[in-house]
Amino acid sequence: MLFQTAISAAVALFSAHQAMASAVPISQEAAVDVPVNILIATDSYFACNCPNNCSHKQGSSCKYFTGPSNNSPVAKGKCARRDGQLVCIAQ
Repeated sequence: MLFQTAISAAVALFSAHQAMASAVPISQEAAVDVPVNILIATDSYFACNCPNNCSHKQGSSCKYFTGPSNNSPVAKGKCARRDGQLVCIAQ
């Protein structure tokens, strides 16, 4: 009996958590405060490939950080094939 009560309580808490999380809208002001750095890839390969740039093709514009942190300079370029892989070539 105690086991069934514990399972029922866990299911109820999980369901309530899911409902609360899905009902929170993002305000327009919150969307504006998102840092732009999250849109810039960490290296030339990921600037033109998945997980965030899966739709990029040869000739697509791209950006990536040239150093090890998001405070590094940003390189802008175009996606091109190099050694059989799509990479961002800085211009």
